[in-house]
Amino acid sequence: MPADLLSDTEKGQGNVTEANTESSTMESSPKEGFTHSIIVENFPEGFPRVACFLDSDESFMLFKRFGIVFSRLLLNKQDEIRRMEAELQGMDRTDERFDGELYLNSRYEDTQRDSSTIPSYWSQTRPQLLQKLETKILEYSELLLKAHQLKGLEKPSARDYRSVLRFMENDGGQMYEEEMSWVYDKEDLVSLRPGREHAWLDGMFERLLKVCRCGLVRYFFCTPETNARTENPAIHYYDRRRISKCVTFLITMLILILLMTPIWLLYRSSVNGTIGKTSNTIVLILSFTLIFSAVLSAFTKAKRHEIVAASAG
Repeated sequence: MPADLLSDTEKGQGNVTEANTESSTMESSPKEGFTHSIIVENFPEGFPRVACFLDSDESFMLFKRFGIVFSRLLLNKQDEIRRMEAELQGMDRTDERFDGELYLNSRYEDTQRDSSTIPSYWSQTRPQLLQKLETKILEYSELLLKAHQLKGLEKPSARDYRSVLRFMENDGGQMYEEEMSWVYDKEDLVSLRPGREHAWLDGMFERLLKVCRCGLVRYFFCTPETNARTENPAIHYYDRRRISKCVTFLITMLILILLMTPIWLLYRSSVNGTIGKTSNTIVLILSFTLIFSAVLSAFTKAKRHEIVAASAG
């Protein structure tokens, strides 16, 4: 096992797995105040408990994309279609060369073609080949689109990956090494967690919660439902809705400060009679505009034209 993948438990510090989650209801043993809540420790060790843990929060839903397998299958289908396409073009050239234009100009005549007019070296008729080609191209297209969709899934964040890795190596337990080896193939893992508007800032905020873990933090960012997800005191679930509201408030305040600060500075300068040169005013406005654009680009998923429009406004 790589040294850099050792969990806190293996280091004697206690396993810490962080999560932020929305409340959900699944049948399990009742807790005070509500009757349905999933508890990870209620599931047997091995695949049942790992499956429960991965499903307990969307941050933990990490799975292999099998990118190389998809590429191999696509290459295989692609070559099959290429060969069939070459065979079809050969049939067309043969009919064109030996006065078979009738069968090229009419689909009906081609389907009703007498076997005596079919070259002996053809392994099948053109309609039969087209039917097989249609099946292959549809299979190829479906596989291609699936590969595209999987490629578009988000990579897991380092924090989510560490949480899953630590659980697999410790709390999950009882899984054969070969069957849990997929968790070490980080480059091929994808997350089913939907992309969020302030994902980067959310991650920073969640790391702050981890550092400042205390009763007050759990009071504001945990709910009875999230607390009931596990009986392990080293595992913490936070309510994503509360985190999202807090992050949205922080971004709103930051943008408000960036918009109002240059106006306040220019106002104070004009009142005191120290507004200075025009070049200084331009530099001040330009600087805050650049900072405003950088904040929008870093903390949100605004597109380029949206950033330009917001900066111009």
